[in-house]
Amino acid sequence: MDLFQGFPKIHAIFFSEFHPIQGPKVTYAIPDGFIYSSSSSTNSNTQIPLFCKEETLDFDAISEYVIPKPELCNRLVIIGTTKYKVMGYPVSIENPKYKRNALIFNLCFVFDNHADSSSYEQIVTKMAFILKSLEIESNFLYNSATKKSLQNIIEQLLEDLNSYSECQIPINEINSINLKLFPKYPNPEEVHDYQVPVSIINLNNISDKYWDLTARRIIPYINGVYPIKRIAEIADVDITLVKITVQHFLYYGCIKMVDIFQFSNIYYIKPSIRNLLKDEEMQIQCVEFVVKQGRIPPSFAKIFSLYCSLKHGLTIKEWIKENNVISYNIDVRRLILFGVIKGFLQRVHKYPILPNQYQNSLIEKSENEQFIKKYLNGSHHYDEICTKLSYSPKELDEVLKRYPGIKFIWK
Repeated sequence: MDLFQGFPKIHAIFFSEFHPIQGPKVTYAIPDGFIYSSSSSTNSNTQIPLFCKEETLDFDAISEYVIPKPELCNRLVIIGTTKYKVMGYPVSIENPKYKRNALIFNLCFVFDNHADSSSYEQIVTKMAFILKSLEIESNFLYNSATKKSLQNIIEQLLEDLNSYSECQIPINEINSINLKLFPKYPNPEEVHDYQVPVSIINLNNISDKYWDLTARRIIPYINGVYPIKRIAEIADVDITLVKITVQHFLYYGCIKMVDIFQFSNIYYIKPSIRNLLKDEEMQIQCVEFVVKQGRIPPSFAKIFSLYCSLKHGLTIKEWIKENNVISYNIDVRRLILFGVIKGFLQRVHKYPILPNQYQNSLIEKSENEQFIKKYLNGSHHYDEICTKLSYSPKELDEVLKRYPGIKFIWK
């Protein structure tokens, strides 16, 4: 798949309209010969084809969706074929001056079938609105003289968007087309009180006095140690505002969310750890990141063997003793953090469950214990419960010991 600056290549752009006699037809297309009509008599064997048939797009096969029924007009329509994806925004302008009382047209962009073309959705929609406005204001499409300029417009659209990811095209003395592609990121996941934000870039270097007040207040406390709830308390900011701000940082890839680090945590390695063996640059980053400041770093082989010794059922505290980790000048928290951020370490959470037959077996003695039962259904792990109730894992263990029949699931 061809990409430029992360955006998929446009294979073709074509302008289609509904002709009162011929029906749906392609009026202008770039590159020439890419869009063809299997039923057209103009395709003779005497013409020299610019593309082999496997590379072209048969308009007849998709025409009913390019120039669709009224129900699909004035909205984004994406059509998938075996090889290509066609994105358009069919427009219908009703007016008695047009034959059949309506002008129906569509400016379509063609991509690879599996291309992520989401960044082009706004471009296609904007072009539809521009052409619609031009037609309503000055009969741009109804007038054959001005309509001819579409060929040059779509040619420049194709060239500039593929080469520069933006374009500026003058139409007349008053109007112009100004387009720029922007990456479209997926919506960030929900941010929880118990999660810890870790900055991937230096937030202090990119922030300034014009930034949102909440962002400037919480940045000093995004240190890879404090969870969301703690950051809100220290920064004296409403926790809802903190979550919204952290979600913005997540959206732009400035931070990642990890679990609270505790020596009672359990981690295991994922198959993706093989990427660490293949990437020498990542190995150097790993050694530099995990070594204690001012100490002689261990070999990468030793660090890798320590990662491989992490497993289900073994807490970090037990793992440190079992592997004599303190003798290797390693910052254990940073060792775990590196693996989690790179995606080859996975946390195993502890979920308490109180079977139904034991739900009424204990009279709670404290306010926290009066509503702790709602967290004992196997859907809430220790990090969440401890953060909500301001318990340490050890304190929660002591509380849950008083619940007969309590069970735990690790997953």
